[in-house]
Amino acid sequence: ANGTSDTAAGLAKPYHNRLPVIHSLNKRRPEQSMLYRFRADPPTTTLQRLKGLTTGQLPTFIDAGSNFAGSAIEEDNWLQALRWPSSAHGCNPSSAGGSSSSKSKSKRNLVFLGDDTWMSLFPDELSDTRAAEANDTLSGAHSNRGWTRSRPFPSLNVWDIDTVDDGVLSRLPLFLLPPESEEHTMPGQKATEVRGRREDWRRLVRQKDMLQHPDFAAGSGSAMESRRVGGSELHRDWDVLIAHCLGVDHCGHRYGPDHPAISSKLAQMNTAIEYIVDAIDQSDRSTALFVFGDHGMDSKGDHGGDSPREVDAALWMYSNRKWNTKKGAERSARVLDQSAAVLENCASGSLLDQETKSNWWLNTHLTDDYRQTPGHSPLEPPRMRSVPQIDLVATVSLGLGLPIPFNNLGAVIPEMFASDEDAHGDWGLLRALRLNAAQTMRYLTTYIANSRNHGFSDDAMRAWKDMYERAELSYRELSDLASQSPGARRNSDIEAFEEKVAAEYHAFLRLVLGMLWQMWAQFDAALILSGLCVMVLVLTALGLLYARSRRSSLQDILRNTWKGCVSGALASMVVFRALFSTPLVSAATTQMSMTDVSVAGLAAGLALAFCVQLACDVGNTQRSFVHLKPTAHSLLNGAAITAAAMHSLAFTSNSFTFSEDSIVHYLLQSLLLIAAAVGASVQIGTSPLRDRQRSAGKRAIVCALVGMALNRISLYSTVCREEQLPGGCIPTFYGAPSASISGVALAVANLSMVWLVPSVVLRFLRRSHSHRALIATLWISIGMRISMAMAAVYWILDSVDGNRASGSVPTQTSAANDSDAPSDWSELRIVLARMAVGVAVGGGLAAWIASPFCLDVAISDVPEVSASPKQRPAKPQHPPRQAAVILGFGNAFGAAYLAFVTVVFCVLYTFQQPMGGIMLSVLFVALVFNAELFDALRDALAADDGSAPSLVPAQVAAMALLAYQGYFATGHQFTLVSIQWSTAFVGVREMQLLICGAIVLLNTLGSFVLAALCVPLAMLWNESLGAQPLRLAPDAYLARVTGAGALYAAYNLLVATGSAVFAAWFRRHLMVWKVFAPRFMFAVPVYIVNLVAVLCIAIGFATARVLGQ
Repeated sequence: ANGTSDTAAGLAKPYHNRLPVIHSLNKRRPEQSMLYRFRADPPTTTLQRLKGLTTGQLPTFIDAGSNFAGSAIEEDNWLQALRWPSSAHGCNPSSAGGSSSSKSKSKRNLVFLGDDTWMSLFPDELSDTRAAEANDTLSGAHSNRGWTRSRPFPSLNVWDIDTVDDGVLSRLPLFLLPPESEEHTMPGQKATEVRGRREDWRRLVRQKDMLQHPDFAAGSGSAMESRRVGGSELHRDWDVLIAHCLGVDHCGHRYGPDHPAISSKLAQMNTAIEYIVDAIDQSDRSTALFVFGDHGMDSKGDHGGDSPREVDAALWMYSNRKWNTKKGAERSARVLDQSAAVLENCASGSLLDQETKSNWWLNTHLTDDYRQTPGHSPLEPPRMRSVPQIDLVATVSLGLGLPIPFNNLGAVIPEMFASDEDAHGDWGLLRALRLNAAQTMRYLTTYIANSRNHGFSDDAMRAWKDMYERAELSYRELSDLASQSPGARRNSDIEAFEEKVAAEYHAFLRLVLGMLWQMWAQFDAALILSGLCVMVLVLTALGLLYARSRRSSLQDILRNTWKGCVSGALASMVVFRALFSTPLVSAATTQMSMTDVSVAGLAAGLALAFCVQLACDVGNTQRSFVHLKPTAHSLLNGAAITAAAMHSLAFTSNSFTFSEDSIVHYLLQSLLLIAAAVGASVQIGTSPLRDRQRSAGKRAIVCALVGMALNRISLYSTVCREEQLPGGCIPTFYGAPSASISGVALAVANLSMVWLVPSVVLRFLRRSHSHRALIATLWISIGMRISMAMAAVYWILDSVDGNRASGSVPTQTSAANDSDAPSDWSELRIVLARMAVGVAVGGGLAAWIASPFCLDVAISDVPEVSASPKQRPAKPQHPPRQAAVILGFGNAFGAAYLAFVTVVFCVLYTFQQPMGGIMLSVLFVALVFNAELFDALRDALAADDGSAPSLVPAQVAAMALLAYQGYFATGHQFTLVSIQWSTAFVGVREMQLLICGAIVLLNTLGSFVLAALCVPLAMLWNESLGAQPLRLAPDAYLARVTGAGALYAAYNLLVATGSAVFAAWFRRHLMVWKVFAPRFMFAVPVYIVNLVAVLCIAIGFATARVLGQ
């Protein structure tokens, strides 16, 4: 960004102009440096970007799920070629004519420092060889390997902005500066300079204890040195040094890009680049430096998606030798212009975006703010060279004399080779592009030959072949012309011909990449159809289970269906295997193995057999469920079914999917409005029970109106999708539209929930006097408040810590050392979070398990009953009789179960950020009102004989819609970038994959867990100890609760099925990987979490324990 323009417009950001060393060197040494826009391919998660930067492949969006548990890369990559030259499968520089480079066969020495994600991807390539050197085992099978030094550091703690960087910066001098042991051999001034530079590096390290590591011990005591590789070899003999810092990335996740901490961290990186450049300039070896980011970040500091700010990064290349001469730059520019012209005139070139064709980029999204600033004239976006990130693979490979990885799809960066001529007089860029094109064509040919359903159209394959053969023909013509005139190599006509041929090769590479961007994903119709069929069958089975559960116990259902299910599953598996063995069907799929076929057959057969078994005995239940006569409760249940269907159809359009939060709110408010209308309808008419029904109807109206008001409150918290900005959506989750961390005031407001939520729960329990019970008195009144208070104080301290640097931060590294130091209460925060969970689980859950019922006994006087007032004695003849009264009798089961839900709520509350905690509290209160609402409606619609209609479909649909609304209100969208990764370290000091993953899961899907656990309240709320169904048939009652859970799971599966159907239907849609596929990716875990929470925890554990007491 231009600093002057930013300042004039009043829009200067903390990250503007913080790397002046790059600008300075570009101006002073243009032939040694160049800056590019470095375009990433989504998903912009670190692991997938590293795959692309080493293999040259395009990752699929589904790969994002492996970002935190990556496995070793098996594809051909340049690191593998570097460590084991004989194992490389790519296009060798010695191929396509010319002699083999001796450098490509020599031993290579490698240094790696930084992000430990590299180690999960390249465990063998980056394995440290110091132990092998000590044991003299770097021979035999490993004789072609050089030495390796690896120092990985934990990368997933986004709250730690210094450890990884300090680990890298403290060790770089070991490889960039002469060892201390050689200082006495240097001239006095030289030794002083080296000592000064070493001391500068040490000052750059913020965590000084990092310098106490054994790596920095002198001589043989150093953990870096060995008998074979001493300090001199570490300094002089390394070939590739990888240093992956994470401070800027973690600053973005922790504070957002507009926080002053970014300025401090960028200043540290700027100083580090200065020192590295100085060390390179002092070296007598030809050395190239690549400084780049693997992805960008959005306005909140997150990444993972494909928004412009997320895919934007920078690549800066520098060398201590001149590689970008004026003539070379002019020739490479002409090649790029001719390549763009070739693509413009190519029929298939219309599929490519303008940036891919032109290789230039206009920073339009970076100037949008300036264009919208009143009183300032719009600024023209700067024109910048743009290269895809995978272009680095071929560039680095050929630059090191290595084969280009076999599956690489990138092109060499022209400027890197345009100033070169090899030993045979060929132009360096032309030779590099020809090698690159041959490798890409070899890959395409092999891929097409070995894939029965590669997905490439005949037109695409013909276009690739024609363009490659035309380039090869032109190269042969050039070779003939050059051979006829050996002295004409520097002739302008020959140079123009070289540029033309190079442009044809480059156009071929860009055409392949651009078309593969459009059609890379493969879709297996058989797998898609099998999955959709299984989902529909399971959805049907859940609906039939609900219908059957209303008149049978679980034991009866299992006894009558298990034999048929087993037989059907086995028979279906046999049929599937036989069917998929036929040539016709097997030719239609390339991905289904026999294991896949067997699993699909078992799942489909099991679901189908279960449906058939249940359908045979649902006749009476179906008649009781489907009412031809339009009664109030049938209309309400019908409205709920309609709402569920409309929700599942929201994915018919990408614009509807963008606005799913608004659709959910509309459906929920409509359902509650209908419920209020049903409550109002009982105010009309006469009946023996009319007074009681009118009272219940009024209660229902109040609960419905309160629920609608709570739903409106939840709309205050918003996190906007990229597609909703700019527009009507204003993000408020962090308290302000431009904030990326929660404000202190918002965290303090969250503290009010400590009083509100327990008070609401106690108010509902007071109606049945359940609040007098010991568990209510000790846990809900005291323990719940203590747990919530500690969680709220945790987030207050976290907000203070996050906002403490919001003032001026010195840009000098030495001054910044203290500004980003850990706060004094970091340990206190960890203790508070752990105690909050400990009080809930160790106190609340333990108390509930010991005594779940909210019951108490009170002794009261029983007044004497006389025939008439005249017969009453003037004064009592004997003491009044006393009787024991059971308090909480009328809502014994509902209150007991609600006490369990409060325990889980406290755990979920701990892992929610301040606004998320407020909105999760609003959701919990809304769920309690929802239970009271439908209980009041059942009372209001009760028949004259006291029997109440079933409103389970409507109540379950309302709960499901509340869960989705709570999901949006707690700061989430169905996009990867909305996942709040920073919460993984609530109460945790360092990365622990299982624990941190569970915390993120609870933060993300907390609303669904809470709503799923409240499903049994649809049956248990206001059920007394004397309820006849519970006394006569508790097993049948548990089956009815299970049926409600099945119906709730069916709602979520219906949404998942809708997202799957339309993701499959729009699989060739432009927005499939941006909208439809991510929505389906989220729908699956949402369904699984809901299923586990409602059937296993809510029913299998909590409800079974309550009913079994």
